[in-house]
Parts: sequence; C-alpha cells; structure tokens
Amino acid sequence: MKYNFYELERKSRISNYLEEKISFKSKIDGIEFLDIEDVNVSGKFTMINRDSVNFSLHISTVITSPCVITLDPVKVLVDFDTDLLYTFKVADDDSFPIIDNMIELDEVIWGEIILHMPLRVIKEGATYEIEDEVTIEKENPFAKLLNEQMEE
Repeated sequence: MKYNFYELERKSRISNYLEEKISFKSKIDGIEFLDIEDVNVSGKFTMINRDSVNFSLHISTVITSPCVITLDPVKVLVDFDTDLLYTFKVADDDSFPIIDNMIELDEVIWGEIILHMPLRVIKEGATYEIEDEVTIEKENPFAKLLNEQMEE
C-alpha cells in the first residue's frame, strides 16, 4: 500500500475509506511461519494540519505456524486495529516519515502483524509430559558433573 500524500489529500474530499488486500508470502522466508494468507486491510485516513495523515486501520489475516509440541501446522487468526501517524516532521517514535511525498504502509503493517502474532502456538489436544526428575538425572551422563559442581 503506497500513497502519494497530495493524492490522499484530494481523495479525502470524496472518501477517506481504504480497503485493500496485501500479500506477504515473500516475507515469511526465515520466519517461523509456515504460511500467511492475504492480509485484509480496511479503515479510514484523516488529514491533519496539511502535513500529517492518520490511518485508523483494521488488519486481519490467518497465519499458519508450527505447534511448539507436535510441530503440526496450526492456523491462527491475527485480527486487530491500529492507528498509524505519518508526517513530514517526525517528532517521536509514534510517527512515521513521509518521504518524497510518499506514504508506504506495507512495512509498518508487516511489523504490526509480527507484534500481534502469538509467540507460541499449541495445537488443540496436544499434550506435553514432563519426565520424573530422578529418571532424567539417572539417564543424564552430565548429572554427576552437575551435582559435583553444585556441592562445591
């Protein structure tokens, strides 16, 4: 999603509503996601003081991630609202720059998705059993060394 600031300013007189789908399939390489569906972005924008624009967006997608116990794929709904402020005069960490009159939302939306994704995904019905500590110590070849260090 890339917009020219002045085109948005003109468009705001007619309609300030946005709705788009974005594909981030190329971004999941090297991340612990297995797949991501197209991201639905909808919302509105508001022009502020002729040098800033605020986007109030609803972002929704489904991410497939491996279960931390079984490694089976699990689909996770990521659905949230966010406000993004773009300005020519960036004053703090809560705003994003307008560079060469262009507003690029894709990277910021991708960052927001990463922030809203759960760290651990567990498949429904997956269980994890903890072995008895005594059994673990007997089977661990380093247990004797660890015990000796703890006694010192």
